[in-house]
Amino acid sequence: MRELFLKLFSMSHFNTGISITAFSIPHIVYLVLIFGGVVAAWFALRKKDAQVKEKAMRFLAYALALSYLSDFFVHDFVYGEMNIDKLPFHICTVLCPLTCIAQFNRNGNKIKEPIVLLAVLAPMMYLCYPASIGDGEPWCYQAVQTMFYHGVLMAWGILNLALGVVKPDLKNCWKAAVLLVGITLWAKLGNLLLEHNWFFLEEDAFYIGLVEGGIIPKWLLMIVNPIVFFLAVLAEYGVCYALRGKKVKV
Repeated sequence: MRELFLKLFSMSHFNTGISITAFSIPHIVYLVLIFGGVVAAWFALRKKDAQVKEKAMRFLAYALALSYLSDFFVHDFVYGEMNIDKLPFHICTVLCPLTCIAQFNRNGNKIKEPIVLLAVLAPMMYLCYPASIGDGEPWCYQAVQTMFYHGVLMAWGILNLALGVVKPDLKNCWKAAVLLVGITLWAKLGNLLLEHNWFFLEEDAFYIGLVEGGIIPKWLLMIVNPIVFFLAVLAEYGVCYALRGKKVKV
């Protein structure tokens, strides 16, 4: 039985040598499927009532949690041990529990706006440049699970905005700033305890050696990373206001 599972969850099934690298054909195919799925969902739901839209958002949140939690049960077959990189210290992985809190907690609406905005940005950045997806074949479990997880997370964020479930208000941008500070400190705690590089606070996201080469001090990443994300959030507010045809009121 174990040998069967090792085969099912192996990185390669046909020894094709094909893998998902940035802007390769498999990568582009995944992007078309994911973004196409989001657009199709929007067309299917845009004229539905609020209750149906809410059920759809809950379904995506359930799918996200199931994908994330079930993944830990097969790490032994995929990686030979637990992959600590998938612990909830990266911005994308910590957004799973945060998404569930925002979606299912009765007070979740108070924190839902910044979580939705980050749920659009963070997985979109990863999907556009999946640097850590591994060298498995595009149809292997690791590739499918990773792209599915990020795709569902992004879909939840985009559809909340596109369907009007969440209507961003620039006056609430401080909530995103507070959330990003919290995520940064949380990731730093994980890095100190487990000696990893969550939220890319130990080395730059592209691993070009900015810290190791002495080009920038490591502490600077704790400032730069959340600021970059916050600026992206502000840009996202601008896009939302432009699409809604509203003037910004502060």
